Amino acid sequence: MASFAFVGVYFYAPPVWPLRDIIGFVTKCVFSVAVWMCGLQDISEFALMSRKILWVEDDPTFRRAIGGLLVAKNFQIIPVTQQEEALHLYTLHREDLSLIIADATRSGPRERALAELNFQSRMTPFVLFTSLSEANIAVELLDFGVRDFLTKPVTEEKFLAVVNNAMARDHHSHSHDSPDLEVGAGADILVIRSRTEELDFALEWIRKRTDNCFASGEMEKFLCFVNEYLLNAHEHGNLRIPEEEKIRLLECNSFLEEVRNREESIDARIEIAVARIGQMVKVAITDEGGGFDFGKYMDMDKNAHMNRLFSPCGRGILMTCHYFDSIEFTRGGSCVTLTKVFQGSGCV
Repeated sequence: MASFAFVGVYFYAPPVWPLRDIIGFVTKCVFSVAVWMCGLQDISEFALMSRKILWVEDDPTFRRAIGGLLVAKNFQIIPVTQQEEALHLYTLHREDLSLIIADATRSGPRERALAELNFQSRMTPFVLFTSLSEANIAVELLDFGVRDFLTKPVTEEKFLAVVNNAMARDHHSHSHDSPDLEVGAGADILVIRSRTEELDFALEWIRKRTDNCFASGEMEKFLCFVNEYLLNAHEHGNLRIPEEEKIRLLECNSFLEEVRNREESIDARIEIAVARIGQMVKVAITDEGGGFDFGKYMDMDKNAHMNRLFSPCGRGILMTCHYFDSIEFTRGGSCVTLTKVFQGSGCV
């Protein structure tokens, strides 16, 4: 593997709020008061009114049941029954889609075509209803970024937990204003606090460092897979949440609350380094944790993944193995270097 050097360090510190952010904060307060006056008890649901979901299902009874549940939670639903219509509506709405939910068919062509189109464009989170008899189809769709699976029948609690987790994990969904990062020749290393909102700033920093290396669709895919390792460094490395505990927390829909609580009590840093070498981009991510058994995930075969298919987590590393040209763990797993070779004449 080619070696590379970094010649600068950029520490992110939250900026002083500009006037537009103060106005935005005041506006949110006004909306909150309006929600209270309208009698809505859950302000978070009010915030979700603009969330749009593409819902692909040909069973009218199940389509109405799931659609009704999502509408009751203030989601906007785009119901679809046919593959051609699903592909058309995805193309039409992909910039403001928050989630795709589809039901697997035995032959798999419908969901595969939609997953492949999504993989090539924006990588919107994708939840698939499937069964044990269709598990081989589901595992194949991991190659196209589909990582959340459910079986019928499903409880309302489990369904909403999977939906909330998929949307929270999406790097498109965090609408924080980006800091004014100085991206010069020496700004090759970024050090952030282990906080969810600063992971978003880190992704934007990586985007600016590699913006002229990828086409638009490829950039979103690249950031999506890098984000898997940022989350791994944050949640498992610095916050020290083991996989078994994460599964339990996700199943009871309390994982995000636990993350917030640990962020308040743990002061740790994540270092992100980016290098552009000819037609290669390298990203190194280092946390302050004790590492993990990365070989368990890197060497997992198809049968092992089929047995874990309906676990709410544990598929991120497998998905990235099919994307990056090389993945190298060091320091017992607390540091990972990702290499992606891209097509073109190289970074300018």
